[in-house]
Amino acid sequence: MAVVLGPYPLCVACRKVNGGLVAVRHRQVHVRAHGRQSCVDRGLAGLIPHLWAVCETRSCCEDDGGAAYVYATLDTVDAAEELLTQLGLQVTKTEGALTFPVPRSLNLHDAESVRRALEQPHGRTSRWRVDGTGRFEPT
Repeated sequence: MAVVLGPYPLCVACRKVNGGLVAVRHRQVHVRAHGRQSCVDRGLAGLIPHLWAVCETRSCCEDDGGAAYVYATLDTVDAAEELLTQLGLQVTKTEGALTFPVPRSLNLHDAESVRRALEQPHGRTSRWRVDGTGRFEPT
């Protein structure tokens, strides 16, 4: 029996292993990293490889009423929460679900942006420019 949750199809490989799920609410990207692979919401495609380095995920959503979420296995949820917190995200944990407001300043669709954010203290990036008088000012 086919389960259709939205207009965006999973790839053929994922349709074979996802218990009948064939389409979802957000555009999908097939991600491969750390020995895992899956279709994920395009808006989280850059975050998921970094999460898979520290945890196992069961589900994710890029935007459910203004909040994104990741379901991690119970034995790896703490590691996932720590990584999301390192990115400066305001995480709420409820029974394996890690929910956080969709960030405006962090591109979770881009793995390189996520990597750079993880290298920054507190997961935040700041940008500065030199004004006309030669002084630095935040942009």
